Amino acid sequence: MIRHHAFIEALAALDEKDPLWMSTLGGFSVLRVVDSIAGREAEPPLAAARKATEAIPQKDPSRGILMRIVDRLEKKPELSSEVGDDLLSYGRAMDVEARWSVAADIFDTLGEVFHAREHPELVTDAATALGSAARNLGDWERSAKAYATAQYLADSVRDVARSLIVEVGIATTSMMRGNLPAADAVLDEVMAAAEREGLDSVKAIALHARASVAHTRGDYRRAIHFAHQSLELTTNTGARDRLLADIAAAYAGLGIFDTARDGYTIVALTSPHRAVRWQAKLNLMELAIAEGSEARFDELRDELDREPLDPRLRAYFLLYSGLGLKRFGRTGADEMLEAAREHAAQHDLHQIAFEAEGASRESVAATVAQPEHEVPTELIDIAQRISGLRQSVTG
Repeated sequence: MIRHHAFIEALAALDEKDPLWMSTLGGFSVLRVVDSIAGREAEPPLAAARKATEAIPQKDPSRGILMRIVDRLEKKPELSSEVGDDLLSYGRAMDVEARWSVAADIFDTLGEVFHAREHPELVTDAATALGSAARNLGDWERSAKAYATAQYLADSVRDVARSLIVEVGIATTSMMRGNLPAADAVLDEVMAAAEREGLDSVKAIALHARASVAHTRGDYRRAIHFAHQSLELTTNTGARDRLLADIAAAYAGLGIFDTARDGYTIVALTSPHRAVRWQAKLNLMELAIAEGSEARFDELRDELDREPLDPRLRAYFLLYSGLGLKRFGRTGADEMLEAAREHAAQHDLHQIAFEAEGASRESVAATVAQPEHEVPTELIDIAQRISGLRQSVTG
């Protein structure tokens, strides 16, 4: 079997002059060293890895992590906990860049070369991260197997927090596949356990997932409340970006467009996560449709069409493209909505497929959100905080 096929495919798709090519080569070279040490080869190819990592552009976020791994292995060619932690950080950096194929390869490698008995937390975290990355790729079977492995490992050492985080991942999969009752049931259990065990970090993750389920149901007020509660418990920058984007999306669902635009703009300008920025731009595209801004719709559509969106975001891109064409009375709307339905169905994204099928039957007026006339005070307060944050970002 060819090792690190995802890296080989990524390299084949890139021009050697592309900065990302050298970054990918550096990661591939380091993983070859890891494989060599795991296989007890006499001379790991450290010199090649050193040369490749030193050639990575300084601004690339993976450079420092890969250089640190090479430094460690040159001093002592063994797979220590520190090397494992760095590899996990590298995989997460690739996840931030929405490079889920190579991220999944890294998480897979961690599970193969480190023993769960000696490194239970590391291997459990890698399996959990693989579950998420594979899900983003639309590989449901691989995702389910990874989550099952992570659950087994966490339960084996009675790591309640990690076990509950896996449950949230499983609930998110149920939501994405359109099984909202199953997602709600799992999240109710996770919330109860997190409260009982005093695990605020797990509670924050579960609240975020509950906000997503509420939004999918169209219950935007509850979505805002859940997401805001999660935001108050969350310190991770990436998670906070996603929460802010989700809060903005719920305000858009209520027809409070100014607040929605504020939130999306903050995320699109400041998030280090490519996928989160893409999601924010997709939401701005949806907002342009609702407000009848055809020029803005076209601008965002052209930008996003050039991006390597994952299956879920691509499905939404096709859906919003179809809705926009329909809203502005242009040709190809029905064909685009059918493409969205087919793409979503192909990747088992049942909820999006259902939305696309419904959109093809709806009138043009149904693509325009109606403003909310009576907004609860607590939602106004949150909106004012988001407006102030946008002003601080944009000046």
